[in-house]
Amino acid sequence: MNNLIHEIHRRSLWQVVGIYLVGAWIGYEVVQGLTEGLGLPEWFPAMAVVLFVIGLPIVVATAFVQEGIPGSDRPPAEARPGPGPHRHDPDRQSLFTWRNALFGGVAAFALWGVVAAGWILLGPGRSGAEAGTSIALVGPGGPASEQPDSRSIAVLPFSTVASDEQSRAFVAGIHDDLLTQLSKIDALTVISRTSVMKYADTRQTIPEIAKELGVSTILEGGVQRSADRIRVNVQLIEADTDRHLWAETYDDVLSVENVFAIQSDMAREIAGALEATLAPGVGARIDAPGTANLEAYDLYAKGIYAFETRRSSREGIEQAAAYYRQALAIDSTFAAAWARLGYTYVDMWTDGYLTPSEARDRIAEYAARALALDPSLAEGYMLRGVVSYLDLDFEATEADYKRAIELEPGLSEAHRRYGSLLGTLGRKTEAIASYRRAVQLDPLSIRNRMNLAVGLYLLESDEDAALRELLYILEIEPQNEDALYWAGAAFVTSGRVEEGIQMLERAREIDPDDPYVHSIIAWAYARVGRDADARASLAHVPEQGGDLLKEIALVYGELGEKELAFEYLDRAFETDPSSIVNLRADLMADSLRTDPRFERLMARAGL
Repeated sequence: MNNLIHEIHRRSLWQVVGIYLVGAWIGYEVVQGLTEGLGLPEWFPAMAVVLFVIGLPIVVATAFVQEGIPGSDRPPAEARPGPGPHRHDPDRQSLFTWRNALFGGVAAFALWGVVAAGWILLGPGRSGAEAGTSIALVGPGGPASEQPDSRSIAVLPFSTVASDEQSRAFVAGIHDDLLTQLSKIDALTVISRTSVMKYADTRQTIPEIAKELGVSTILEGGVQRSADRIRVNVQLIEADTDRHLWAETYDDVLSVENVFAIQSDMAREIAGALEATLAPGVGARIDAPGTANLEAYDLYAKGIYAFETRRSSREGIEQAAAYYRQALAIDSTFAAAWARLGYTYVDMWTDGYLTPSEARDRIAEYAARALALDPSLAEGYMLRGVVSYLDLDFEATEADYKRAIELEPGLSEAHRRYGSLLGTLGRKTEAIASYRRAVQLDPLSIRNRMNLAVGLYLLESDEDAALRELLYILEIEPQNEDALYWAGAAFVTSGRVEEGIQMLERAREIDPDDPYVHSIIAWAYARVGRDADARASLAHVPEQGGDLLKEIALVYGELGEKELAFEYLDRAFETDPSSIVNLRADLMADSLRTDPRFERLMARAGL
C-alpha cells in the first residue's frame, strides 16, 4: 500500500485529478449555457456529467501507465539524469500532467458536442432548435405562443376517499375557494374550474394535462374530513420535469377559521414557489374569511357543487339557489353566497327560464347586498355590470367589469362578459383580445370558445377563423346545437350556402323545438331565394320576447319586406332593449343596415 501511495505521488496523479476536476467543472458550466441557448433537452447537462465521470478513471489510468511506454514524454527512471529515482524533472512532469488532464476533459466535452450537434441537425430537437421556441396549443383559440409562462397553473380537483355528496361538496368548496384566491394574484395565470373538472379521477399524466391546458405547473392533492378534523395534502409539480416545487400537509381541527386559513396559506405558498409577487392589498383580500359559521360554509359548498354538476337543468340551478338561501339564513353577512345566489338568476335568464325583467331586480338586489358586505368582491361587480348592461348603461357596465377584472384578474367570466360589451360598443380589437383571454383562462369552456367564435364571425367578419373554432367545438361535442347554428351561418355568409343549410338542418334535427334554429334556417332559405321554405320555417318562431322578435325581423329583412322588419325591431326594443344592442355587428342584418331607420334605432339604444 505504501508503495502504491508513493507511486501515485511520484507520478503526480493528484495533480492530474485536480486539474481534470477543475476543467470538468468549467466544462459543465459551459454545457449548461449551451443547453439553454440552443434549446437542448434538460438531460443534456446530466449527460455531460456522465461523460466527465467516465473520463476521470481513463485519464488517471493513462497517467499511471504512460511513464513506462516508449516514446512518452516522460522517460523511464533509468534514463533520467540525476543521482537517483527521487530526482524529478519539473518541466517534463508539468507538461505531462497538463497534457493528460486537459486532453481527457477536452475529449469528454468534444464527445458531448458531437451528440448535441447531432441532436440539433438530425434528431427530434431539430424543429424546436430551428424555431428557437416550443409551441403550446390549446385548440384553435388557445395560446399559440412560446412555451407557457412558468407562473401558469392548473389546480386539479382534489381527491377524497368519502363518497357521500356532503363530503364531495365540501371538497368542491375548498377547491373552488382556492381557485378564487389564486385568481386574485395578477402575476399568475390560473385555469378556471370549468376546465380542470375534466381531470377528476383522470389517468392522464401531468405533462399531458399541462399540454392540454397550456400551463407549466400542476397542483394536485386530497382533502379528508372527519368529525372534528380536516387534513389537506397538496403538491405543486413542474410539468416538464415532474419535479416537486412545493408540497405541504395540513392537519388541523375542523373549523371554518382553519378552512380559510389553509386556503390562504396554500395561495401564498404557491405564489411564492412560482415567484409571483402579490400586488398591494391582495394579501389582505386573500386572508379575509368569508363566514364565521361552518354550517353556512357547508351549505354554500353544496350550492357550488349543485350548480357545477347540475346547472344544465332548471332543477339543478334552483337547487343551488336553495342551498345559497339556506346558508344566508344562517349567516346573512356571507357576501360570496349573495353573489353566487345572483349568479343563479343570471343563468335562469340566459337559459330562458326567466325573462330579463323577471331576473333583473333579483340580480340587482343580490349584487348590492354582496358589495355592501364586501366592496372588494369581484363577483359582486360583475353581477352589477350585468344589471347595467340590461339597463343599457354601458358606461357603468364597463366600469364594473373592469373593476371585477382588476380585483380578480383570473376571473374568466368577467373577461368573457367584458368582451361582449366591447363588441357591442364596436371596439372590435379589444373585444377579441378579451375573448381570447377568457379562453386562455378556461380553455375547455365551450361557452368561452363559442363567444370567441361568434366574435370572430360578427366583429372581424372572419368566417375562416370562426369556422376553425366552431369545427373544433364540434370535434369535442358533435351534437352541439349552438356550434352547428353558428357554423351554418358562417358557411352561408361565406358563400358555401348548401353546406351551411345542411349544418342548420342538423341543428334542427337535434332540437326541432328550438325557435332560434327555425329562425336562422328561415333566414338562410330567404338568402338563396327559397322564400316559401323561409316562410314555412318562420311559422315555427313564436312572437315572444325581444330576442325572437329581432330574429323574425332579420328574416323579413332578407325577404325584402323592410317595413315589416322594422316593425318587429321596434317591438323587440320595446320588449327588451338589450335584444338589439349587437345588431350593428350582426352579418345577418346586412339587408337592413343601409336603411336610415337602422341608425335611428341604434341611437335609441344608446349606440
